[in-house]
Amino acid sequence: MTWGRLLTKACTSALLGALAAGCSAPSVGQFVPQRLPDEPTFSPVAELLVVRCGSLDCHGKIGRNLRLFGSAGLRLSPSESPFVPLCDTAAEVSQDYDSLVGLEPELLGGVVAGGDPSALTLVRKARGAEAHKGGTIWAAGDDSDTCLVGWLQGDLKPAACARGVASVLPGSTSNALLTCLAAP
Repeated sequence: MTWGRLLTKACTSALLGALAAGCSAPSVGQFVPQRLPDEPTFSPVAELLVVRCGSLDCHGKIGRNLRLFGSAGLRLSPSESPFVPLCDTAAEVSQDYDSLVGLEPELLGGVVAGGDPSALTLVRKARGAEAHKGGTIWAAGDDSDTCLVGWLQGDLKPAACARGVASVLPGSTSNALLTCLAAP
């Protein structure tokens, strides 16, 4: 082996060793929010989000950072189709919860602890306070906003959730999807 090749090999080995040492895991652990919104009470919020935001051309689309599964859009199981079964499945609600709490976990923990809900991009975009391809979805303080914000703050308002869902459904208060909100 020539002196040049030997030097190149030694430099490459030293460089790889330095890179490996520099890429080691940090001594600080992964961020875990101290507080998350209540998952067992999420179902009415999930139904609202699926009906308001989960169409196949919006957040019911693979590849979205907020991806929503449910009866009115993308189904989690390939054997299911829109509205069959009529209500969102427990697995879909769980996936929707994971998708929502994974968006901005640091900020979410602050909102759950009593911070301003408008700190969350989700809230700002829905209210039209930040650019959103879907436009303004609801106004601050209306039933849909009250449903989401109440849940984030630990005070779910199921009646507001039902009114928020009904406000966009054909047939309003007589739409069969509203029975899903009453289901356990």
